[in-house]
Amino acid sequence: MSKKCQRTVIAVFLIACVSGPVLGNTGTVEEVLGGDLVRIGESFIARLTGITVPARETKMGYRIYDFTKREIEGKKIKLFTWTTDNTAAGIVYDENGHAFVQIYYGKGLETSFNELLLEKGYARVDRERLPDDLKYYIELEKAAREKGLGIWAKE
Repeated sequence: MSKKCQRTVIAVFLIACVSGPVLGNTGTVEEVLGGDLVRIGESFIARLTGITVPARETKMGYRIYDFTKREIEGKKIKLFTWTTDNTAAGIVYDENGHAFVQIYYGKGLETSFNELLLEKGYARVDRERLPDDLKYYIELEKAAREKGLGIWAKE
């Protein structure tokens, strides 16, 4: 399936699932592909908005991948896509065609997984692609760095 066709299918899926701009879609994380990359359903691959994690091939990257797998793989989640205009047509994708999302999970689907990775020091803020409404991520990263957590630990 071409990237253009894939994006159209994703856009139609999201339009069908979203009741309004405030509500998120629910789904199941079928597979964790990386610390910040997941597959939801059969083919929707999503990257966590506003953060970046070390590559899975590194020691810390594998630790973060393993954590992500334990926390959300096979679990029901709520996701919000990062859009430019609050429509499915405005979904923002990375250079590989993966939609940027925020994931919420846990009891009541209220825990932000993106924020949790920052708080544990497992992610850095992606300042280049950080949406304005997520600027508080910078403070979460700063707190983890000051505590020497995760990637900020002195080894």
